[in-house]
Amino acid sequence: MVVGWVRCVPVATMILSGLFAAACSGGASGADRRTAEARVSVVSTSNIVGEWVRRVGGDDVRVVDLLPPGADPHTFQPGARDIANIANADLVLSIGLDLEGQWLTDMIANVGGRRVDVLVLGPLADPIRTMDSGETGGGLDPHFWMDPVRVKAAVSAIAEQLAELDAEHGQEYRDNAEAYRQDLDELHSWIVGRLREVSQEDRILVTSHDSLGYFAARYGFRVIGSVIPGTSTERDPSASEMAALVDAIRLHRAKAIFVEASVSDRMARRISEEAGVPLVEGILVGSLGPPGSDTDTYEEMMRRNVEIIAEALRQP
Repeated sequence: MVVGWVRCVPVATMILSGLFAAACSGGASGADRRTAEARVSVVSTSNIVGEWVRRVGGDDVRVVDLLPPGADPHTFQPGARDIANIANADLVLSIGLDLEGQWLTDMIANVGGRRVDVLVLGPLADPIRTMDSGETGGGLDPHFWMDPVRVKAAVSAIAEQLAELDAEHGQEYRDNAEAYRQDLDELHSWIVGRLREVSQEDRILVTSHDSLGYFAARYGFRVIGSVIPGTSTERDPSASEMAALVDAIRLHRAKAIFVEASVSDRMARRISEEAGVPLVEGILVGSLGPPGSDTDTYEEMMRRNVEIIAEALRQP
């Protein structure tokens, strides 16, 4: 599970050199330094993963999330503070499966000076293939957190890694993980019940990008296409891809196009108008909502998503 450790090395790109120099020189200050009170210092690439760590680690594990609420992990660009946080971390957690892309690869390769364990969660969650299996990354879908049953494997791995770094409190982490896995089972059961009012013929999903494959596989939906083909959000669809999606929407009588909060709805609106189906906005995939909102935890985010989907697709 552990990828390895990192150390400072020269970088060739002048644009990044100042950022990496700040990290390698230990330039973090204040809240960005590892605190003496924290048993383990963790950096997560996702605030969704960060919440899992907080549930497993409790108050004595310090967690820094690189992506702020509402950010798109496909297009995120780190700053000097982010690199300094990784340089000072005991453990870095990422999704992998090409979700973070080159920005994380550059950071891991160019920060440190001491051992930092890296745990990549995606491969542990029995990943599925994307609709476009020829994508970079082997065609594996990184969005496994859209299936709470698969999340349990990630939670277990987090607990074991924390226990390895802090053996004295290892059983505490395992107990917290077991309690959270039970919560995830309850979330799964709630989702199954909430979706009973959506008929099988209406369980058709069209999304901003290919991000609901795990959700569809777990709960008996079909994803017939996405506005941006593939699991990344970094390109616009071609005219032929848009036409094909319109045809698929009409053929399968899809009821809606689900637009993610962190993805532009510009192209989705064009397809919506041509296909004659409504846009349904507000789905959260890449990020939790802001602190204090009704989607600032993983369970609340998933419940909100399910409510949106069920309301849009249920029988009139």
